[in-house]
Amino acid sequence: MLYIIGTPIGNLNDISKRAIDTLKNVDVVIMESPTDSKKLLNLLGIRGKVVRKFNDENAKSVCEKLVSEMSEKNAAYITSAGMPSISDPGALLVKTAREQGIDIQVIPGPSAVTTALAGSGIRTNEFMFVGFLPRKASHIEKLFKKYLDLDTVLIFFESPFRIVRSIEILMKVAPHAHICAAKELTKLFENYFIGEPAEVLEKLRENKKNVKGEFTIVVDSRNKE
Repeated sequence: MLYIIGTPIGNLNDISKRAIDTLKNVDVVIMESPTDSKKLLNLLGIRGKVVRKFNDENAKSVCEKLVSEMSEKNAAYITSAGMPSISDPGALLVKTAREQGIDIQVIPGPSAVTTALAGSGIRTNEFMFVGFLPRKASHIEKLFKKYLDLDTVLIFFESPFRIVRSIEILMKVAPHAHICAAKELTKLFENYFIGEPAEVLEKLRENKKNVKGEFTIVVDSRNKE
């Protein structure tokens, strides 16, 4: 059996009892980042588990071996935070396990995507999630133009080191869009910066602390000129 387990994106109280019980009972815990996830397990009082590393760097080389191990042992896959298989290689693990006849159970948990959307005040029945933005400014601009033309809400992740540049590009492409820059969701310094791109930029620049932390950005350019 393979359990896909959602873990907190910040506040540890958001982990479910079912997730904790499952982590206690499995034989193997597959981790995107053992450094991060071992801290979580220690805080939950879960120790002595067999740990396997599975991330973008080694996914293809270890996937078959991990799935083979599941034929004899129950395993759980967790990422550093949030729901696995979103912006991480979890989908490959699930696909390979299914192909080998391994049963899959998903233990749902927090997601920065839906948390940011819920707190944004932007109402929509559909949205487009594009994960982390590319590094190059020209690629970011191309991505914005591509997806904002679809007339839907766009959601993406951005680091504190590139957040200002990315919103500057967004201001150029869709100056009248309504955006929500959600910072450090569920953590101590959680904050929401809302308005048109120029307004959000001004708020971010008011204080250096405003650009510290991970961001989830919600963009609504529907019916905006």
